[in-house]
Amino acid sequence: MYASEERVDRLECLIAEAVELHKGLVVRFEERDRQLSEQVCQYIEQAQRDRDAISKAFDRSDAQLVKTDEQLARREKETDKLDKLVKQTTDAVNKLTGKWSNFVEGLVLPATKKMFQERGFDVKNIFKSARSSVEGAEMEIDIMAVSDQHVVAIEIKSTLGIDDVNYHLEKLAIIKQAFTTYADRIVIGAVAGIVINEGVDKYAYSKGLFVIGQS
Repeated sequence: MYASEERVDRLECLIAEAVELHKGLVVRFEERDRQLSEQVCQYIEQAQRDRDAISKAFDRSDAQLVKTDEQLARREKETDKLDKLVKQTTDAVNKLTGKWSNFVEGLVLPATKKMFQERGFDVKNIFKSARSSVEGAEMEIDIMAVSDQHVVAIEIKSTLGIDDVNYHLEKLAIIKQAFTTYADRIVIGAVAGIVINEGVDKYAYSKGLFVIGQS
């Protein structure tokens, strides 16, 4: 009788312990589920933030690419304009250079020789771009023709103005200092221009200069 009651009591104790253990496991599992749920939510939120950040970065990159494309297109247009301008300038320079060369070779040099011949001078040398680096008398003479007794110094301009005439007169005043080799020669001055401004030829004549121009 007593033995049976003891077994019953023991069984009840075991059942009670099992119930408590089950309750403890339930609580632990519920806590673990809660923690896992929180972690999953955190991961989802972080993933969303990362996705949003990546999306914004791509949007900025797309906008930057569009801006870069626009800048490249604008620079390409500017480069095309610059290329055209360079070509136009080059063509103009080549045209002017050709015209200048023809003017010097075809008119100024023959006129210089004729000037000497008409006065009975024997031309020894004709120099282009004669330069002097003598201190206080630095200058460049476009064409210098030399005989035994005379030196002709010619200033050449694409467009000849009064200022050009005056500048040449200043050089003529010290030309013997600049070119001491010809210090014993008589200096003759002349000016030449592809285009000669109105009244400049008369002004040059009045200063004792010869004038060479296109007819």
